[in-house]
Amino acid sequence: VRRVAPRFSILPVSHEIMPGGNVNITCVAVGSPMPYVKWMQGAEDLTPEDDMPVGRNVLELTDVKDSANYTCVAMSSLGVIEAVAQITVKSLPKAPGTPVVTETTATSITITWDSGNPDPVSYYVIEYKSKSQDGPYQIKEDITTTRYSIGGLSPNSEYEIWVSAVNSIGQGPPSESVVTRTGEQAPASAPRNVQGRMLSSTTMIIQWEEPVEPNGQIRGYRVYYTMEPDQPVSNWQKHNVDDSLLTTVGSLLEDETYTVRVLAFTSVGDGPLSDPIQVKTQQGVPGQPMNFRAEAKTETSIVLSWSPPRQEIIVKYELLYKEGDHSKEVLKNFEPTTSFTVEGLKPNTEYVFRLAARSALGLGAFTPEVRERTLQSSRCLSFPTLL
Repeated sequence: VRRVAPRFSILPVSHEIMPGGNVNITCVAVGSPMPYVKWMQGAEDLTPEDDMPVGRNVLELTDVKDSANYTCVAMSSLGVIEAVAQITVKSLPKAPGTPVVTETTATSITITWDSGNPDPVSYYVIEYKSKSQDGPYQIKEDITTTRYSIGGLSPNSEYEIWVSAVNSIGQGPPSESVVTRTGEQAPASAPRNVQGRMLSSTTMIIQWEEPVEPNGQIRGYRVYYTMEPDQPVSNWQKHNVDDSLLTTVGSLLEDETYTVRVLAFTSVGDGPLSDPIQVKTQQGVPGQPMNFRAEAKTETSIVLSWSPPRQEIIVKYELLYKEGDHSKEVLKNFEPTTSFTVEGLKPNTEYVFRLAARSALGLGAFTPEVRERTLQSSRCLSFPTLL
């Protein structure tokens, strides 16, 4: 009888399973004489010697936690042949390396990172959050490279950033975070609550508050002032101020009205100018009322509100208002307050308002015009009914 060397196969030769999963691996061998078949892991026999099957051996693996190689050994009088079956325990990816910031602008941060995983990952997820805000984390998904630029950020703001990897099992733990700050920009808003008053008949003091959106470290302010507000601001007189929220401007002409605007600047550039205010160069007169607003209350009344000038003793307010642009202005005087209701107006009609404060020494500058329309009349026409 012709003898045939043993030959065998392992089906399949490798498996991918979840942590704690079960799998059966089968070794089939043929030959003449038929070989005995056993399984080994390293030097350890997994098949009892007195119970070694012939031709076929199934190894049952349960609660598999780690990847491992298993060796199938086929033996006969003709020799010994081996083959290896690979069992890969597929688990969540490991945390990537800590992100490294390679570039920042005023509105973006570019990071790179090491994968931290020997096996390929499907994609990466970036989570980031402003350190100064309590809002939710922002998420960027489906990133297939280890370099990414996060855009749409706020200037001069500190951000904390994490990266995690995703494979077919799911999303792994995040990396260690990196904290970095975006670059500066010119301020996006003007100084707030600009107010002026006279220290003497030729010197005024101007005060303000920081912009809501400084976009960086405020390096200073520029105060522009003029008696000809219709001229371009570039033609106005300019007064530079270091990092302070008030300044004095002297050598003014007496009994004149000056228009004043203020801007803030960072190392990058100038921000927008504040709304104009007016200051009368008459010692002791009040500054303009601040935050002057109008809101329709009914079809015949409008409510006005404002903040009083700083550090002034107001004896009364003077209100000028008119219907539209071409009618004559009406004057009303009233005691110090922060709101006033104008009544007896026409329905669905626009009115124009100006307000000034008066002290014992005189009347201050009027505010810029504020416009508001009364509500439309709710009354409707009714027609007689024919019976």
